[in-house]
Amino acid sequence: MAYEAGHQISDDELAQLQKASEGYEPPVSGPLIGHRQPSTAITSEYASADPVYQAKTQSLPQKYSHYRTVRGDGKCGWRAVAFGYYEALIRHGDLNRFGMEEARLKSIAPLMTQAGFNPTVIDDFADEAFDLLRELANAMAEGLDAGGLLVDKFNDDVVQNYIITYMRSLTAAWMKSKETEYAPWLLGQTVESYCQNQVLPVKAEIDNVALSALKDVLLSPAGILLEVLYLDRSEGSEVTMHRFDPVASGGFTLGSVRLLYRPGHYDILYKQEDLPVPPPPPAAVPTYLQYGSQTYYEPAATFNGSDFMALLPGMSYANQTPFCGMPSSFDSYDSASDFNFTTNSKAPVTTCTPAVPTPSAPAPQPHMQSQSMFASASPPVQMVPPASQLAHDMVVRNVPQFNHSDFGGGPFRPSAWQFDSEFVSQSQMPFQTSIFRNSPFNQAHFQNPDFQPEQWDPEGEYATASSSSSKSSRHKNSG
Repeated sequence: MAYEAGHQISDDELAQLQKASEGYEPPVSGPLIGHRQPSTAITSEYASADPVYQAKTQSLPQKYSHYRTVRGDGKCGWRAVAFGYYEALIRHGDLNRFGMEEARLKSIAPLMTQAGFNPTVIDDFADEAFDLLRELANAMAEGLDAGGLLVDKFNDDVVQNYIITYMRSLTAAWMKSKETEYAPWLLGQTVESYCQNQVLPVKAEIDNVALSALKDVLLSPAGILLEVLYLDRSEGSEVTMHRFDPVASGGFTLGSVRLLYRPGHYDILYKQEDLPVPPPPPAAVPTYLQYGSQTYYEPAATFNGSDFMALLPGMSYANQTPFCGMPSSFDSYDSASDFNFTTNSKAPVTTCTPAVPTPSAPAPQPHMQSQSMFASASPPVQMVPPASQLAHDMVVRNVPQFNHSDFGGGPFRPSAWQFDSEFVSQSQMPFQTSIFRNSPFNQAHFQNPDFQPEQWDPEGEYATASSSSSKSSRHKNSG
């Protein structure tokens, strides 16, 4: 409606504008049921608000660590209580409780019929609530995320509308059956009119009387407590908490539903104890790795290097011969041409072919292909033999034996005492101490591997004629 400048607004037009302003509803957005988040977000939301709200929201996270947002579309209170009811059953963890709750709610069907509800119509809404109970129980039995399933269901507009309609009908039927209990709280109206105007309409938000009736019919018989915390301008630095007394049979408590009320809106609050316990980290599974390995040692002769030992006569690796009857370790290789040697010697360059002895029995070889550590890219290797003794063994010459008689001539006078050369060759070293005589190192000991018994020699024990004559001559010379 547009008005020209200077146009006088009549009283009727002002009344229409006032009516339109009062009936204006801002567009709502966000999920029907949000995910759980830290309650410090509420503190940040009221950081620049009234000091009373600032003080209360600052103390809120000290007791209530998390909260869950609910869309404020006129059904947030009904949606919050219904969601909290299912969530409390999930936290309780008893699968039988879901079946017990379904049976209990079905038993209220005759009461709803007496209240004037058409069973055919009500059953369609009730079946959606019962189906959700069964789906949650099956998800928990299979180890699935029942909490995530519940959030998805309540974000389905059709499902949550059916469940909320069933909750409204259940509350109205309960209030009509307990008219004497709720009538005193209704000022100027009957229970029938109150239900028709404040409970059953789709856009009607829940108030304290309807909230108390819903608690009595849905939460208290299941052993679920209801707490409402009011965030308002009342005195104090903490939110005002109102706890509804449970009426559960047997006095047991299954869980709690906590609501945060801000003028015209409900959200869900959680304490730290309400949060699901995170599953423990999976234990490390020990893994044992087994593998077969075979250590292979490459002999030094297979390296592509120079035969430095060829510089010494008879010491070349290429001309090795069996030692003490043992075949050379290099004979198992069919080529000794891995040695490259270059010298400035004038010796002619010839090809050296070592003689490979034929072993008596083939040595067992592992079924694997041996590979050299270095690959040679040189042409066919030729050996440079050293001097003329390359093909000959080293000559071992015995030192000549000299006798004492060889020194008879010359300017030197021979001594009066003559050395008996046969004495050393015929006699044995007299290692005949008491310790050596009784040790296995003595050849005459029976434990010696070369045992040889001693032979008695009378000349060694008694004086002979030659020895007597030498003694007598010694006495004469001295005399």
